[in-house]
Amino acid sequence: MSKSFEVKLHSDPDAVIEKARLAAREHGVDFKGDGQTGHFTGHGIEGSYLIFEDILSIQIAKKPFIMPWSLIESSLRKYF
Repeated sequence: MSKSFEVKLHSDPDAVIEKARLAAREHGVDFKGDGQTGHFTGHGIEGSYLIFEDILSIQIAKKPFIMPWSLIESSLRKYF
């Protein structure tokens, strides 16, 4: 099962993605992408993102069974 959610960006997409890239590196997550599109994998979570204007759309394709969606979404929102 997959899940999507959106985040309204309040700064330049490239700056947001660079912040997320640094956070991913600190937490052992593989993060590849730019200010338009990309993907990430780590700790049993696989996902991708797409930025259109000031909206970041995140799609989670895989997660550990015991990890609740709410925890994943709230954690990712911190980085974006």
